[in-house]
Amino acid sequence: MPQPPFISLDEKSDAPLYRQIYELIRRSILSGGLSSGRQLPASRLLAKQLSVSRMTVVNAYEQLLAEGYLEGRVGAGTFVAAHLPEEFLQASSFKRLERQEKPLKRKVMLSEYGSKMAQKSKIILRHHCATALVPFQHGVAALDEFPFGVWARIAQKWHKSPPAPVLSYGDAVGFQPLRDAVAAHLAAARGVRCTSEQIIITNGTQQALDLIGRIFLSESEEVCLEDPGYIGALDIFMATGARIVPVPVDDEGFDVQTARKRSQRARLIYVTPSHQFPLGVTMSLTRRLSLLEWARERDAFVIEDDYNSEYRYGGRPLASLQGLDRDGRVLYVGTFSKTIFPALRLGYLVVPADLVEVFAAARALTDLHSPVIEQAVLAEFISERHFARHIRRMRGMYEERQQTLVEEARKNLRGMLQVAPAKAGMHLIGWLPDGVSDAEVSRHAAEAGLNLAPVSAYCINQKLKGGLLLGYTAYDEKYIRQGIRKLGQVLTEITQN
Repeated sequence: MPQPPFISLDEKSDAPLYRQIYELIRRSILSGGLSSGRQLPASRLLAKQLSVSRMTVVNAYEQLLAEGYLEGRVGAGTFVAAHLPEEFLQASSFKRLERQEKPLKRKVMLSEYGSKMAQKSKIILRHHCATALVPFQHGVAALDEFPFGVWARIAQKWHKSPPAPVLSYGDAVGFQPLRDAVAAHLAAARGVRCTSEQIIITNGTQQALDLIGRIFLSESEEVCLEDPGYIGALDIFMATGARIVPVPVDDEGFDVQTARKRSQRARLIYVTPSHQFPLGVTMSLTRRLSLLEWARERDAFVIEDDYNSEYRYGGRPLASLQGLDRDGRVLYVGTFSKTIFPALRLGYLVVPADLVEVFAAARALTDLHSPVIEQAVLAEFISERHFARHIRRMRGMYEERQQTLVEEARKNLRGMLQVAPAKAGMHLIGWLPDGVSDAEVSRHAAEAGLNLAPVSAYCINQKLKGGLLLGYTAYDEKYIRQGIRKLGQVLTEITQN
């Protein structure tokens, strides 16, 4: 059977190959190019014709089967369905819809900020878009283990008889009982030294970083960032027009000595000291003190993103930079996305007392405040100790899942991927043999239904050997074993070719 003329893959496209095959077949069916009852090539044959793996074609076919565009006949093959999904029965209506969705071709005058967004929109949206939960997506909590019964009980109380203040406009800096609860939690768990008045409730880490960038940075001012590091911070600070100074990370974390040499006028220094993203190292106490000293000398501010500080599996946690700071140089950022669930969109920012007013004003101009009832539910969830109990339980579970991942990788990926345990965090790094591209492995893994972010995607200037981020917290032991076996097939195919 000849290759279908409607399939032409674009290797330069950001879309995975299986998604391209899916879209091309689907469009051909809807436009009438593939009529009902027509047989499609066997997956093995089509894979050979397109020079892709059979799994790529299988994934595309399975998606089309699940959505009702194709039907399988035992012993006969795969065919275009006799009855298509109802809303697309008329090819003409699909064409009309397609025409309406095309953007207008026009030149729009944008601000300098808007122009930056337009230039980098695809990159930014790719970094910040929602994705289906598949192994080994990193930074995702075990949502099925969250005590939703407790959460629902508290939420029902607030929704059933809400007092008038929580139904009105709230305080820009946050619901006071939540600020009190967060201050108490941070003091006990992280040694953060603050009053509740210094806490600004945000809609997550991104909003906190955006507020900091807009308050502190003018065009061309310097920001030091870890390299490799968190792309969300890079995107925000680049959008302000700041000059980015990449600083390498070693076994002790952010390299302060290199930062001193590269930046003479740093305004902000962004670090993830508890569990550096993505490499996972913990900043040593010596480095923490050195960083605070340098910030004081330069009249700079340190942004401490205390990413994954809740999940430590061995050794004593080091004091937060904010707790060590005696000069009001640290802006402490935290989120509940990794401990509760991302859709909650609540986080916090701890600022020095003399900066509370300016941050409150900027927060008010952004979106007035975060949803008040959700803040009230979270405040009670924390104050009744449900949050602390949940963290303790997840810490034990995640440690077990990490052990499973390491053991399975050692058994099944020997010589192809080196995975070592870590004392903290929600993901591990799997290092590839020299010369193997992590971006290429990531693309092939996506075709096989795996989500493996390449370390190279988080590098600014650094050239590191290939590595993959292996998230494990959202997956039980069975799921991890299945994912490792599938990854083994991908790596074997790459090394053989």
